[in-house]
Amino acid sequence: MRLGIVVTEFPRITETFVMRDVLAFAEAGHEVRIYRLGPQRKSEFVHPFARPVMSWVRSKPFILDREVVVALLSQIRADPSGLARIIGRLFRDYVSTPGLLLKSLAILPKSLAFAQDLKRWGAQHVHAEFAGHPATCAWIAARMTGIPYSVSCHANDIFRTTNGLAVKLNEAAAIRSISEFNKRFLLERVRGLSAAKIEVIRCGVDVMTIPRLEAPRWGDVYRILYIGSLEPKKGVDVLLHAVAGARDLEPWKLDIVGGGPERERLAKLASNLGLMDRVIFHGPKPFEEVSAAIAAANIVVAPSIVASGGRMEGIPNTMIEALAHQRPAISTRLSGLPELIINGETGLLVTPGNAEELRNALIWARNHPNETFAMACRGRRHVEANFDLNANARAQLQQFAAHARAS
Repeated sequence: MRLGIVVTEFPRITETFVMRDVLAFAEAGHEVRIYRLGPQRKSEFVHPFARPVMSWVRSKPFILDREVVVALLSQIRADPSGLARIIGRLFRDYVSTPGLLLKSLAILPKSLAFAQDLKRWGAQHVHAEFAGHPATCAWIAARMTGIPYSVSCHANDIFRTTNGLAVKLNEAAAIRSISEFNKRFLLERVRGLSAAKIEVIRCGVDVMTIPRLEAPRWGDVYRILYIGSLEPKKGVDVLLHAVAGARDLEPWKLDIVGGGPERERLAKLASNLGLMDRVIFHGPKPFEEVSAAIAAANIVVAPSIVASGGRMEGIPNTMIEALAHQRPAISTRLSGLPELIINGETGLLVTPGNAEELRNALIWARNHPNETFAMACRGRRHVEANFDLNANARAQLQQFAAHARAS
């Protein structure tokens, strides 16, 4: 297939699952073009394995571009009523969320330019990675060209607001949900949606390239690891409060791998709690160094919470990677996380935002190393069965092929 993938940002270190899917599609023999709606952030860390893919990216300014202007004028001349219907639909769907309305209108001209590029290239299927603006772009392109599209539904793209989802998802040829939780959410909240259209295809890791680590060394220092972006929904402040003053954890060390807007606030909180001698903020790291950090850890923690505006996780890939490495894991009962970390079976779950429960889980894991490692081993088997990148990429390609335009 010639497959167009629509994203907002690319590459993005917090969305390496998108990069891995794209690479898997290409390795399976398909031609891929990536249509990026937003600009590339100069500060964005790019994994070495992602660099060759950058030549596949198509990006356009919002309006100050000849091709964008030509595409807009061509559409006005060729089908003004069709364009008017799109604009009218955007107003109806987003009138209660003016910010999203303005952004949707802003991406309209470049979406028309992408649609023309997809048509000239002979794209057979378009996939929107996220149900927000990427799905809006894919929907516009489908209206203009007739090229079928599908949508992946992850987390904030559906949790923050369901405005606009009814038209974008109902007109999509297929929908990928990354969890059973998301599928239930969509069926309950989106009018007219058919369960038959939604297929649960989880995010994954290349399990066979990740070694099964031996049991972690439970030495004098209890090594706790957090990997991920530093933003409110990640709940890293809850983790800092959990380890503060926990005598039964002594001595311990917390490694925080990742960057983001919360770093300064979290560093200040760690200092105020008297933890800076044992909390290390490493910043973003390449995949190899992340793997080394997982190998050195006694336990990996994802203290996810529901942040303002309903922002919350789907299933963090970092926790899939941790279990694939056979490292013990603790997270929270939130969204699709219990589908990966089954409490008492493949890891431990606590109530989101409850520092005391998280502290008790950390203490229990330290006091029961054999049971904790046994859970991690079961977690590896669970990842092999349900979160394997290659198997899930094949399932997604089958979904695309079933709805692709003939070449």
